Amino acid sequence: MLQELRSFLTIDKNETDLNRARFRALSRQLPLMYGILSINTLAVAFTHMEVAPLFQTLFMPVMVLLFAALRTIKYLRVRHRGLTDEEVLRGLYQTFYLSFPTGVVICAWGLSFYQFGNDLQHAQIVFFIGVTLLTCAFCLMHLRQASIVVTVTVSVITCGFLVSLQSMVMLAVALNLALVAVALCSLLLNSERDFARMVVQRRIQREQHNRLLALNEENERLANTDSLTGLANRRQFLAEIDACVEKHERTGQQFVVALMDLDGFKPINDVFGHPAGDQVLVDTAMRLRNLFRGQPVTIARLGGDEFGLLIRNPGSDDDVMAIAQMACASFDTPFTFDEGAANLSATVGMARFPTAANSRSLLFDRADYALYYAKQNAKSEPVFFSHEHERLIFANSALEQALRHADLEKEMRVEFQPVLDLGCGHTKGLEALARWSCPTLGRIRPDLFIKAAENIGMIGRLTEVLFRKAVNEARHWPGELTLSFNLSATSLTSEAPVMRLLSIADQLGFPTHRLIFEITESAVMNDFESAMEVLNLIRSAGAHVAIDDFGTGFSSLAYVHRLPIDILKIDRSFVRDLHANERSKNVLRSMLSLCENLNIACIVEGVETQEQFDLVCDLGGQLIQGYYYSKPLSSGDAHMVLQIEFDTMNRPPLRTVVNQ
Repeated sequence: MLQELRSFLTIDKNETDLNRARFRALSRQLPLMYGILSINTLAVAFTHMEVAPLFQTLFMPVMVLLFAALRTIKYLRVRHRGLTDEEVLRGLYQTFYLSFPTGVVICAWGLSFYQFGNDLQHAQIVFFIGVTLLTCAFCLMHLRQASIVVTVTVSVITCGFLVSLQSMVMLAVALNLALVAVALCSLLLNSERDFARMVVQRRIQREQHNRLLALNEENERLANTDSLTGLANRRQFLAEIDACVEKHERTGQQFVVALMDLDGFKPINDVFGHPAGDQVLVDTAMRLRNLFRGQPVTIARLGGDEFGLLIRNPGSDDDVMAIAQMACASFDTPFTFDEGAANLSATVGMARFPTAANSRSLLFDRADYALYYAKQNAKSEPVFFSHEHERLIFANSALEQALRHADLEKEMRVEFQPVLDLGCGHTKGLEALARWSCPTLGRIRPDLFIKAAENIGMIGRLTEVLFRKAVNEARHWPGELTLSFNLSATSLTSEAPVMRLLSIADQLGFPTHRLIFEITESAVMNDFESAMEVLNLIRSAGAHVAIDDFGTGFSSLAYVHRLPIDILKIDRSFVRDLHANERSKNVLRSMLSLCENLNIACIVEGVETQEQFDLVCDLGGQLIQGYYYSKPLSSGDAHMVLQIEFDTMNRPPLRTVVNQ
């Protein structure tokens, strides 16, 4: 029994949420309770001023008012303060401890007036005690210990006093008061229980809300963060650019968007595997973080091996260029991983807002164009978008429009450049070269209109038109001369484009064993697995595969021995300074030896002078191509030259058929 009573009167310190809710409720209700108590006290003292002693009518009310004022001030002061759990618990216990003596004193003081005055004043005393009891009970209802103690104390004292008067009326009043007190205690207990349940429910709801907020924050973080590197992703990067655009409208603050692409990343994935590639990306993110730590720069991974930098308060173009050069220089240190090590570089394209563009999408496109331009013309260097780039964009747009409306059959033609076989001194085959004479723009460089065709999705149609023209000419050549035809990167993404070309050759009656399809290293690297399937299809059809411009892309022995190739065409850059650079000689000699060991043919491109021709011969070259032997020939000239050569094959060979 005592244990249960002690448990009932104990405030659980572990129920911190409930205790805080109790304290908040009391801090609102107790000032009201003390106010009503003070008014009731003054009313009783005033009506008994003439019949009761001064001690009862003046001293006690003053003490009650002073006590009520001090307690009210305390609760008003702490109502909006952040209290610790210990301070809250101490405040609740203080209220509880004061409830019993306060109830006893107020009740005893009120009943002490019963010996004075008339029946109306006696009724006022009973009314005073009843109203005071209800006020204290309901204002303390959220702290059951205090409310029950006050209710029981006042009820017991009052009922005992009324019974002692030995009056049937007072006995009935006492019984009535006792029943009300019992009902009131039950009501207080139920109310406090409901209050505690509500607090628990609110805590559960708050915890669920907090978990929901945490999940939302986590989802937002995941939606805006690159899972591999922990950097901002493309979505977050574009959102921050939007925020900078809005800030510029308010403050005029400029900013720079820089796009960074890793040079040589693709072979790491293909040679060492994706884990090594992922490690390179993680290390790249770490290097950029360390480089820009503490600076107003947002770093993001935009996808693949492309990163973005959002540079706030960028300063001058020279300052931004210095920042970008620092970013490029951070790649000077080799990347190491379990499978080995690799040297990479980075190319950066930049655009300033609002100088380069006045919208987020256009700014991003301008930075992307600067990156594209840098990779084509200044690899491993940062490039700012400029007016010259804008001019090129408009020129490319005009070129694309002209290509869309071009009559390909009429405007496109093919020229042929022979390949000389040094062993017999005669032409081994010819390479088909695309030419376009636009009625509005004039003659367009092949690299420009081929790229434009890829951009606008016309490369498949253009390839078929050029191939048909080339094969249609080649089928009239004398002998077994080969036809080399360049394939775009798009043609290596699936088997369908090559199957259509093979079908065209079959329709025109051109044997596939005389076909050589030339591809570049970079085209293969775009999608190595798909390219392998296409190359195997070419070989299975009886045609041959040549790697064009070998040495300028991702040259790797791993790829040379894995690719189903028949010919390597060494880029002209290795021949250009052959006469003056011993290293170029050694590289060319090694390449020729490599081809011999792998049992594949090797064509040396760009042989333009007698000196270069002699050096290539001395190094063991067997096949050459270049202006020294022949410039590109029109269809008619090629047929005429080949016919003359074929007719005179029994005569001493002529090394230079056309040398212009």
